[in-house]
Amino acid sequence: MSHYRAVTIDDVPALAALMSRAFDPQYGEGWNGSQLLGTLAMSGTRAEMAVADGVPAGFALTRLAAEDCELLLIAVDPLRSGRGIGTELLRRSIDLAKHAQVQRMFLEVRTGNSAARGLYERHGFICVGQRKDYYVGENHLRFDAMTMALVL
Repeated sequence: MSHYRAVTIDDVPALAALMSRAFDPQYGEGWNGSQLLGTLAMSGTRAEMAVADGVPAGFALTRLAAEDCELLLIAVDPLRSGRGIGTELLRRSIDLAKHAQVQRMFLEVRTGNSAARGLYERHGFICVGQRKDYYVGENHLRFDAMTMALVL
């Protein structure tokens, strides 16, 4: 059973380690600890973490800006996948956006990431655009992303 809490600066090293397990470096989707720390310092940014058995099991990072909310990153430890953690983090992120009374929520997802796309589509997100070469992975390989949106 997981519980959820706000991320603190002290959590950044553990979350950076979680990202290195959760994201295949071939696709360039994961962030490093410095990127996460810098984003957490930005106004309107919020991160929530799932904790299971005393360790981080996943987290979601969002940023509010005017009437929009962007889901910047969602990651689940692969050892804990299939337990509903990603679904709950997404649901909680959507609830946060609704509570903040924003009108839309946006995200980018790698075009070939069918598992993530399916999760977002099940929650009502639709494709509203495409970003060519959005992700840069290992060996400088580039991958397109879909921009998805949810009207709240």
